[in-house]
This record gives sequence, C-alpha cells and structure tokens, in this order.
Amino acid sequence: MAFLEGTLGIGVGVLVGLALLKYSGYVEALKKELGYIASGAVFLILAAVLEPVATGIPSIATAVSWINIIFWVIAFILVLIGAISMAIQIFSKLK
Repeated sequence: MAFLEGTLGIGVGVLVGLALLKYSGYVEALKKELGYIASGAVFLILAAVLEPVATGIPSIATAVSWINIIFWVIAFILVLIGAISMAIQIFSKLK
C-alpha cells in the first residue's frame, strides 16, 4: 500500500499503535508518556505533508527539506522520550 510508506506511514503507524494500546489497560497510567509519542507522530505527519510542497515549488525546496529534517529530529526525540519514560513507568509498577 502506497499510503503506509515513508514518513506518513510511520506517523500513521505510531498513531495506530497508540489506538491499539487502549486495549492493554495501561492508557490511564501512561497519559503523559503517550502524549509525547502522539506529539512525535504529529511531527512525522507534518513532515510528510510538507514533502509535496518541496516538489511543487522548486524555489523553496531547500528550506522545506531543512524543515523536514527538523521535524524528523523533533519527532524522534519526542518518541524516544515517551518510549523511555513509558518503559520506566511500566517496569516500576511490576515490582
């Protein structure tokens, strides 16, 4: 499926994973951590939305590519922070 490829597919996949996490029973305990991951997914979707702009308007392609890189880095950092803090919360409750 072409829809689930590239940056857009990763962003949608992260959001689908968060939606499926609802059935695990951890959502209430991990609201703050899930917010970090959802914010990262939104930045991935924003980066995917900007890609056609770079191809449609060649004069701003360099600026859009730099903005995409910034969005990817922000998304990676947010998802990483959310995943690490989620793991800490889950493992601390297992004791």
